[in-house]
Amino acid sequence: MAVKEKIWDLPYHEAFFKTSHNSYEHSIREQLSNGVRGLEYDLHDDKIQELEDFEVYHLQNHIDVLLGEDGNPNNLLFSRWLKVLDDWSNEQNKEHAPITLFVELKDGIIDSNNEPDELYGIKKMNKIIMDSFNSKTLFTFKDFRENNYKWPTVRELKGCILLILVSYWGGYWAASEDGFESRLKYLNNCLEAKDDVCFVSWVQEDKGEKSSFLKEKSHFWKCSLDYSTKSFTENNKFQRLTRADFDKIVWGRHVKTYYNKNYEKGYRCNFPATDAWRSEKYNSCFPWSI
Repeated sequence: MAVKEKIWDLPYHEAFFKTSHNSYEHSIREQLSNGVRGLEYDLHDDKIQELEDFEVYHLQNHIDVLLGEDGNPNNLLFSRWLKVLDDWSNEQNKEHAPITLFVELKDGIIDSNNEPDELYGIKKMNKIIMDSFNSKTLFTFKDFRENNYKWPTVRELKGCILLILVSYWGGYWAASEDGFESRLKYLNNCLEAKDDVCFVSWVQEDKGEKSSFLKEKSHFWKCSLDYSTKSFTENNKFQRLTRADFDKIVWGRHVKTYYNKNYEKGYRCNFPATDAWRSEKYNSCFPWSI
């Protein structure tokens, strides 16, 4: 059996997927057509009450969104950016490896801006997601739980889309630490079997006494390639997937030339995110990305 064919029968958490960061800065369709299966959207709630929707962009002072080109939406609405994924997937007759969308919460979704919480916040985000895809397209945390917390193979997830919540710990890249509190609330909901559409990721920069709980209970870790490597045995045991933005890491030092050589040395990362997804350099470093 060819290597590429074998990859389809790997459990999802053992596969490697070509991934981009700040995916909205480029054509989503072009990325998907170039084999990108890990995407990242930054989510803002500033106008949630006015628009009845979240918005996708980088920062208030740096919107950095490619609007209206090559199938990208003409606006920032989260629902429209989800529809791009659904439209492309349908055009492929669902004959594609699963698409994993990392949703980075630039704002909290459990704050006063999202009241009443029975209409906004987590429930509003989940409704937008559920309205954007049919039930057979989404692979949700509920599906994962009902599968006894075992990851299906890549082949079994063919045509599916998964959403993962991440955030920064305040500072320049986020309005506040509310993204962490939102992830924590969402994870608790998942563990209580309610409002469990998305998965939640622990982030290496998380702080505070509750961060260890989130780290233990999350099924995704967003961390450096080094951390992913050192913790690979534990990650694999608990079926965790890791994502590293190595466009922010020194390419030569961490990835070197060929990933198959680094793989033998213990490097592990399911979603290596980079701006170089178009280049042969990416394909030569990660020849097993599906």
